[in-house]
Amino acid sequence: MTQADQWEQQRPQTGSGELGLRVRAWYRNVVCPNCGAAVGRACRTAAGNSTDHHRARRDAAGPLPYQQWREEGVLPPELPAILKESYAARLQFNVDQPLGDTVAIVRHVLADQLGLSLADESTLDRLDDAARALVLARGPVGSADLVTVLAILVARLARDIAGPYDPDEVFTGLIREQVGRARQLQKARKGVSE
Repeated sequence: MTQADQWEQQRPQTGSGELGLRVRAWYRNVVCPNCGAAVGRACRTAAGNSTDHHRARRDAAGPLPYQQWREEGVLPPELPAILKESYAARLQFNVDQPLGDTVAIVRHVLADQLGLSLADESTLDRLDDAARALVLARGPVGSADLVTVLAILVARLARDIAGPYDPDEVFTGLIREQVGRARQLQKARKGVSE
């Protein structure tokens, strides 16, 4: 399983593994205000059946210490911001992973135009970190796809931004145009194969 696959599953799963045991122990650390279950014991329904925990007990126990559990290695590290942005772009445009990654990287560049023009080291470091996170998460094949799509977009954007346009609007229009063309091509291929 790649690092990206681990990161895609953002919501921690509380099954029977180590994390599940910790979650149950956390909630059972307080007396249940709903059913009166003692510390360390499972909650009970009105019929007397065992249940994981009541909402009142969960509220009384407080928020789970996810950050502490990440530091202890029970949970995978938190999802880097660039991967969250890539996922958001994939949802926004309904596109595949390489194009979503590219949208996220280009948006980082567009957001930091001033820092780039001033050759600010911290801006360049942030962009390097974002690109590194994507490369590590996607592996060699995904990284090659990212670079290919990125090169095409940079070439198109360099031509289109030369005028007095808002770069973000130009970029969003470019992505929508590419997605539209790709979908038309897919429909045409389906029509030919049928």
